[in-house]
Amino acid sequence: MKADKEEMNRLSTDKKKQFGPLVRWLKVNFSEAFIAWIHVKALRVFVESVLRYGLPVNFQAMLLQPNKKTMKKLREVLHELYKHLDSSAAAIIDAPMDIPGLNLSQQEYYPYVYYKIDCNLLEFK
Repeated sequence: MKADKEEMNRLSTDKKKQFGPLVRWLKVNFSEAFIAWIHVKALRVFVESVLRYGLPVNFQAMLLQPNKKTMKKLREVLHELYKHLDSSAAAIIDAPMDIPGLNLSQQEYYPYVYYKIDCNLLEFK
Protein backbone atom coordinates (compact mmCIF):
# COMPACT_ATOMS: atom_id res chain seq x y z
CA MET A 1 0.00 0.00 0.00
CA LYS A 2 2.79 2.40 0.90
CA ALA A 3 4.68 1.46 -2.27
CA ASP A 4 1.58 2.29 -4.33
CA LYS A 5 1.28 5.74 -2.71
CA GLU A 6 4.97 6.43 -3.36
CA GLU A 7 4.54 5.33 -6.96
CA MET A 8 1.49 7.61 -7.37
CA ASN A 9 3.42 10.56 -5.87
CA ARG A 10 6.39 9.90 -8.15
CA LEU A 11 4.14 9.67 -11.21
CA SER A 12 2.32 12.85 -10.19
CA THR A 13 5.57 14.81 -9.90
CA ASP A 14 6.78 13.39 -13.22
CA LYS A 15 3.53 14.51 -14.82
CA LYS A 16 3.91 18.03 -13.43
CA LYS A 17 7.53 18.24 -14.64
CA GLN A 18 6.63 17.08 -18.15
CA PHE A 19 3.46 19.14 -18.54
CA GLY A 20 5.14 22.47 -19.45
CA PRO A 21 7.46 21.06 -22.14
CA LEU A 22 4.60 18.96 -23.52
CA VAL A 23 2.33 22.00 -23.90
CA ARG A 24 5.10 23.97 -25.63
CA TRP A 25 5.78 21.02 -27.96
CA LEU A 26 2.06 20.70 -28.76
CA LYS A 27 1.73 24.41 -29.55
CA VAL A 28 4.68 24.32 -31.95
CA ASN A 29 3.61 21.12 -33.67
CA PHE A 30 -0.06 22.06 -33.87
CA SER A 31 0.83 25.24 -35.72
CA GLU A 32 3.11 23.31 -38.07
CA ALA A 33 0.38 20.74 -38.76
CA PHE A 34 -2.23 23.47 -39.29
CA ILE A 35 0.05 25.33 -41.71
CA ALA A 36 0.66 22.11 -43.65
CA TRP A 37 -3.08 21.41 -43.74
CA ILE A 38 -3.83 24.88 -45.14
CA HIS A 39 -1.09 24.44 -47.77
CA VAL A 40 -2.68 21.15 -48.84
CA LYS A 41 -6.03 22.93 -49.17
CA ALA A 42 -4.36 25.66 -51.27
CA LEU A 43 -2.84 23.02 -53.54
CA ARG A 44 -6.24 21.38 -53.92
CA VAL A 45 -7.76 24.72 -54.95
CA PHE A 46 -5.00 25.25 -57.52
CA VAL A 47 -5.29 21.75 -58.99
CA GLU A 48 -9.09 21.83 -59.10
CA SER A 49 -9.01 25.25 -60.78
CA VAL A 50 -6.61 24.03 -63.45
CA LEU A 51 -8.64 20.87 -64.02
CA ARG A 52 -11.93 22.76 -64.31
CA TYR A 53 -10.92 25.88 -66.19
CA GLY A 54 -7.65 24.91 -67.87
CA LEU A 55 -4.50 26.84 -68.50
CA PRO A 56 -3.41 29.63 -68.28
CA VAL A 57 -4.14 29.91 -64.60
CA ASN A 58 -6.28 32.93 -63.86
CA PHE A 59 -8.07 32.73 -60.53
CA GLN A 60 -8.22 34.36 -57.13
CA ALA A 61 -8.33 32.13 -54.05
CA MET A 62 -9.94 33.52 -50.94
CA LEU A 63 -11.03 32.41 -47.51
CA LEU A 64 -14.52 33.48 -46.49
CA GLN A 65 -16.00 33.01 -43.04
CA PRO A 66 -19.68 33.97 -43.24
CA ASN A 67 -22.19 33.88 -40.43
CA LYS A 68 -24.50 30.90 -40.43
CA LYS A 69 -27.39 33.27 -41.15
CA THR A 70 -25.82 34.66 -44.32
CA MET A 71 -24.47 31.40 -45.74
CA LYS A 72 -27.41 30.80 -48.10
CA LYS A 73 -27.33 34.39 -49.38
CA LEU A 74 -23.57 34.17 -49.95
CA ARG A 75 -24.03 30.95 -51.96
CA GLU A 76 -26.65 32.65 -54.13
CA VAL A 77 -24.44 35.70 -54.74
CA LEU A 78 -21.41 33.55 -55.58
CA HIS A 79 -23.55 31.41 -57.87
CA GLU A 80 -24.77 34.49 -59.75
CA LEU A 81 -21.24 35.87 -60.06
CA TYR A 82 -19.62 32.67 -61.32
CA LYS A 83 -22.35 30.73 -63.14
CA HIS A 84 -20.85 31.78 -66.48
CA LEU A 85 -17.75 29.69 -65.72
CA ASP A 86 -19.55 26.36 -65.88
CA SER A 87 -22.49 25.64 -68.13
CA SER A 88 -23.46 22.48 -66.22
CA ALA A 89 -24.09 24.61 -63.14
CA ALA A 90 -26.00 27.33 -65.00
CA ALA A 91 -29.08 26.69 -62.90
CA ILE A 92 -29.32 25.88 -59.24
CA ILE A 93 -30.17 22.19 -59.20
CA ASP A 94 -32.30 20.93 -56.33
CA ALA A 95 -32.72 17.31 -57.41
CA PRO A 96 -29.70 15.07 -56.91
CA MET A 97 -28.34 13.23 -59.93
CA ASP A 98 -27.14 9.70 -59.26
CA ILE A 99 -24.10 8.68 -61.28
CA PRO A 100 -22.78 5.21 -60.43
CA GLY A 101 -19.26 5.36 -59.07
CA LEU A 102 -19.35 9.11 -58.49
CA ASN A 103 -19.73 10.10 -54.86
CA LEU A 104 -20.31 13.80 -55.55
CA SER A 105 -23.94 14.83 -55.40
CA GLN A 106 -25.18 17.77 -57.42
CA GLN A 107 -25.88 19.74 -54.27
CA GLU A 108 -22.16 19.80 -53.49
CA TYR A 109 -21.14 21.09 -56.91
CA TYR A 110 -20.71 24.81 -57.48
CA PRO A 111 -19.57 26.74 -60.57
CA TYR A 112 -16.58 27.84 -58.51
CA VAL A 113 -14.04 25.77 -56.59
CA TYR A 114 -15.11 25.30 -52.98
CA TYR A 115 -13.39 23.52 -50.12
CA LYS A 116 -14.62 23.78 -46.57
CA ILE A 117 -12.00 24.55 -43.94
CA ASP A 118 -13.19 23.97 -40.40
CA CYS A 119 -11.19 26.41 -38.28
CA ASN A 120 -13.08 25.66 -35.08
CA LEU A 121 -10.69 22.91 -34.04
CA LEU A 122 -10.56 23.91 -30.40
CA GLU A 123 -14.29 24.33 -29.84
CA PHE A 124 -15.91 21.38 -28.13
CA LYS A 125 -19.39 20.32 -29.12
